[in-house]
Amino acid sequence: MQLVGPPRPTVGNALRALEERLLRGGRRTALHNAWAAVQEDRVRAAARLDAERALRAAQPVGPAPRSRPS
Repeated sequence: MQLVGPPRPTVGNALRALEERLLRGGRRTALHNAWAAVQEDRVRAAARLDAERALRAAQPVGPAPRSRPS
């Protein structure tokens, strides 16, 4: 009968574990940056909508005046 011990750690597993630990903060930063970008896009969209409404409100009501040939 052969004794089976715990699995031996491999270099690949060690590197994956190290990468996970080191990049954990980077992932958090990336998520924070992505959320900030979403919020900024919402602000820009609202400003664009307000500008479109203001431009529509500033347009003259009725037919445009005709220019006379000179």
